[in-house]
Amino acid sequence: MTTRRQRHVSPEKNLTIAERLQRVDDERAHIEAFDRERELEAGQLTPRQRVELMIDEGSFLEIGAFAKSQHHEVADETPADGVIVGYAEISGRRTVVIAEDPIALANSDAQVGKNKRNRMLSNAIYRRLPIVYLADGTTDEVPEFDLHAGVLLSRVAEQLPARDIAEREAPLVTVACGHCAGQNSALAVRSDLLVATDRAAFGAHEGSAESVADLVCDSDAEAIGAARRFLATLPAELGSALAPIGGASSEAALNLTDEDMHASPREQMDAIFDAGSITLLGPDDEHCAVGVGQVEGVPVAFALTGGSPRAALTTADMKRIARAASWSADYQIPFLSTQDTLGYDPVDAASGEFMFAAARAAESLRASHAAKITIITGWGHALGDFALGGMGTGFDFIWCWPSARPAMTESPGYLPRDPESPPSEDPWEAADLGLVSEMITPADTRSWLVRALRLLGPGRALPAAHYDRGQQIHDMT
Repeated sequence: MTTRRQRHVSPEKNLTIAERLQRVDDERAHIEAFDRERELEAGQLTPRQRVELMIDEGSFLEIGAFAKSQHHEVADETPADGVIVGYAEISGRRTVVIAEDPIALANSDAQVGKNKRNRMLSNAIYRRLPIVYLADGTTDEVPEFDLHAGVLLSRVAEQLPARDIAEREAPLVTVACGHCAGQNSALAVRSDLLVATDRAAFGAHEGSAESVADLVCDSDAEAIGAARRFLATLPAELGSALAPIGGASSEAALNLTDEDMHASPREQMDAIFDAGSITLLGPDDEHCAVGVGQVEGVPVAFALTGGSPRAALTTADMKRIARAASWSADYQIPFLSTQDTLGYDPVDAASGEFMFAAARAAESLRASHAAKITIITGWGHALGDFALGGMGTGFDFIWCWPSARPAMTESPGYLPRDPESPPSEDPWEAADLGLVSEMITPADTRSWLVRALRLLGPGRALPAAHYDRGQQIHDMT
């Protein structure tokens, strides 16, 4: 890294107009050089490169770019005091962007930077703007400074925004590119989506990204791409109109045929959702896919199961389903599930963690006023308080493919079964009793879904009750 120039300390009143203009150019050049001249690992970007990749080109209006540490002796080593903030457009939507610079933060008490961050958070909440937080804090101890040397005494700057982050009515997305602890993690865990790179660590004991994040990516660029897709898919604010995702098609990438009775979750996604619109939570595994996408431009949270061989749902699966269900409740967007599983893993289902996630999913689905649709493609449930979709969780439509084997339990209002006979697995008997809404074919699935979304679509706007991973961070620290 090159040697930093010494900060110009001449009184401003003694500078000529030419010198003042030159100082503006010098300051901007120093900011760019500080960001550029650093060692990076494979897949890692600088803080300002992350901002540029996240936003629409040329749309960033930075606030406080010339800010520095309140301690003059480290001014040249603390551009923006380690916290880059401003307004930008992402997929055409006005957004507040906050990005951390770990090298600058390691040289400062960051009181100026914290004030900038908190002011922007308050403005975003007040104006109901989405927030993108590019987290990358420092693992170094805060340098010791003379407490009376700065305008802001050390650690007396406001630690929290004037408005509570829980009051927001627009999405908050965090991309964790490095260390995330303390107040930074407190903000991250309240995100609607928390994407992390494999370099990210959370909490004082550096908990792994997999234990906290919704999605873990191999590089900064991949993580930022996932955040952009997600932010473009959710409503910009409660009750707002949606704009199509840039680059996404209103056509599906795959057409199912009536022979595709055992489609995998990936094949279902490609046949149902607009091409290029999907953000997945966790791995793209063979038996369960959870995330959010668009169908004819309408955002839809989803949990799709299937594949061969069939598998039982685990605690990790249920946590992801609970997250997708929370998006449906918080932003009143439709929820879609498909059922072809062996049920719940018997060992996991006995754990408190699994039961908490299942209860949270059911609670969120009941709280959502948007369309809720489940399709039994193979083994599934037509009745019961079932997290993937059933009458007990208030689903509007329960459809069956002809290949479905809906295990029916007794229901009030119907004659009890012979206790010696096993539950019926005949989808036509379920249809005869009105326990499923309709029998549909794989080839017609997307068209039926589009019709349902046009009739019910997103729900009415309600204040969001946002997901909180605070207990996870508390357990780590």
